[in-house]
Amino acid sequence: MSDPRALINELRDALVAASPPQAGDWLVRLEAIEQAVAALQAGHQRLLNDVEAAEHARDAAKLQQMKTAGQLKTLHKSLAAAAPDVAAGKDPQADALRRIEWLADHGGSDPAAAEAAKAAELDAPIPGSAVLAAVAAGERKFTKAQLDFSIAEAMVLTGWEMTPLELTQKGEAWLASLILKNQQGEPVG
Repeated sequence: MSDPRALINELRDALVAASPPQAGDWLVRLEAIEQAVAALQAGHQRLLNDVEAAEHARDAAKLQQMKTAGQLKTLHKSLAAAAPDVAAGKDPQADALRRIEWLADHGGSDPAAAEAAKAAELDAPIPGSAVLAAVAAGERKFTKAQLDFSIAEAMVLTGWEMTPLELTQKGEAWLASLILKNQQGEPVG
């Protein structure tokens, strides 16, 4: 499709060259059409910008939802590991509350349970501070799920300025440091 402004300019030039008696009226109408087209194009661009902003907000909300779900899953797994004597039922929330009650009653001093809870945290799909610190220090690598999540979070933190491939090329330690800085309230840019 041709640029509407270019077509309007061609028509204006043709009117001026032909010089019909109504040329003055037509040129006024043509100017009004040109202004209307410019307003429509500006509105279209604003809508495109709004859609892009909405997509970014949606992606950020999805990431936050994933993070919350992952944290809840990690918490449930950690509680299950810390209180292995409490049987699982059909309701994970009720199970968690029973496990917390059990831990409160039993003092939570079982070293094997504490170690199992720590292992559950290290293997959680959403890396916690301990995992991020270890990866940033080069002491360990992300699991596949942790890496995928970290790349998604880094995309949000960098304002979608880098592709997943570019983020991956920065390295896991860089990703972990970026996310840790954000968690600590430091500027990430």
